[in-house]
Amino acid sequence: MEMARMDESIIGMLNELSGEDAQPAAIRFGPKGKNRLDVVNKSFITVGEEKIPMEDKRVLNDLVQIRIPKTFSIMSPEVAALKYPSERRPSLIFTNETASINLAFTYTESKLTDSPAQLKAFMDVMKQVLRRTQPLARWQEEGIREIAGTSVGFFEFVAPALDTDIYNLISFVSLQGRALLCTFNCTEQELSDWKPVGWGIMDSLSLVSTNSDENGKGEGKI
Repeated sequence: MEMARMDESIIGMLNELSGEDAQPAAIRFGPKGKNRLDVVNKSFITVGEEKIPMEDKRVLNDLVQIRIPKTFSIMSPEVAALKYPSERRPSLIFTNETASINLAFTYTESKLTDSPAQLKAFMDVMKQVLRRTQPLARWQEEGIREIAGTSVGFFEFVAPALDTDIYNLISFVSLQGRALLCTFNCTEQELSDWKPVGWGIMDSLSLVSTNSDENGKGEGKI
């Protein structure tokens, strides 16, 4: 899949976002009937016949916490340049040994508040860009869910690539007034094993408060 083209187009279009005329978005508590794996409360998960250890990672200057497989590592600049040729590639990418399963973070300069109305407008712009750049994509679900008082938008779709189809789960949220995109993707061959894990990883996403409490720590779960 032309991930670089998609990411570059999204980021370019997001700067045109204006939520002034947006209508309130429908709030939902996650996709109904999803087969998802709880990774938050598990030290190990089983994927196929493999037992994989999990760990919490703080990323983006410790502003975000997420639980991922310990076997994932940060994608090297050389591999990232091949998979995402654009200079607007995600700022941080975790990947498995074969680079077929990826978790990418793109912290944009686009202004975005936690308002459901602006998040809905943000989603509409993203959807227009994705439908234009990925016309053959098979859309599965989209929506906004409210978790612990924070609105989180998501798109879920499968897009064709040269030799396989790629499953994508994109979550986006306001982080300190700017749009953060978190993308999980894997090949369609790995979908049955990894889709529940992808949803579990997204469910573990946390924003870390910059305001310290009396113990010197402050975290906000999203």
